[in-house]
Amino acid sequence: MKDNLQFRVSAELKNILGRDLITSPDIAILELVKNSYDAHASKVEITFDDDYLSIADNGKGMSKDDLINKWLFVAYSAKSDGTEDKSYRNKFKRHYAGAKGIGRMSCDRLAKKLVLTTRSAEENKTNVLHVDWSSFELSKQAEFDTIDIPHETLDIIPNFPLSSATGTILEFSDLHLLWSHEDIKRLRKSLEKMINPFSGTDDDFQIEIIAPKMKEDDEKAKSSHDIVNGIIGNSIADVLKLKTTQIESRIQS
Repeated sequence: MKDNLQFRVSAELKNILGRDLITSPDIAILELVKNSYDAHASKVEITFDDDYLSIADNGKGMSKDDLINKWLFVAYSAKSDGTEDKSYRNKFKRHYAGAKGIGRMSCDRLAKKLVLTTRSAEENKTNVLHVDWSSFELSKQAEFDTIDIPHETLDIIPNFPLSSATGTILEFSDLHLLWSHEDIKRLRKSLEKMINPFSGTDDDFQIEIIAPKMKEDDEKAKSSHDIVNGIIGNSIADVLKLKTTQIESRIQS
């Protein structure tokens, strides 16, 4: 007698693809900012305030169908199989920053609780997911796809960056790290790689750090590199100015 068997997936998969794979909170935030970039956002705002962290973008957002068939579909990547929105790709002329389908699991590295709020142009509704990552840790015998993720829809348009009508906001609470001034300064340095050092291209992308309780430390900073609040720049442009020679020429007839 022959039959077919299937793999079962333990809820422990959350740790394997989350905290075990994403080795630091800096990398976790970088992966999530990559998702914003791939969602065609032009602005990302990262806010720190006590036991609270949020990452908000003005990208194309997600519909309920996107949440079910993409965000909640672990390890699936529409970018890698070529089904991601091509109209946006042609408009923004960007190469994907991530295509492995596990960036969303970075959320587990940052905090126990996540509220995901998103709105796309495809729907006249705002979708909200409430994820409690600790619910995946109650039993190692529990199967990954049996853990419920509460979902709700709202009529309001959230406060996306640049007053956009679409976008995504990730709000974290019960953080695994209470971010210090030095922690955020290190994060800024890591996020520089997402910034094009040369302005005036179709690839313009802006990241802003908002940390109200760090402003006093910023005022004591001895150099601009020690300030955490504000728009992140890429210092490679300044290095190139110092270490390269530029030649300008004009041809007159």
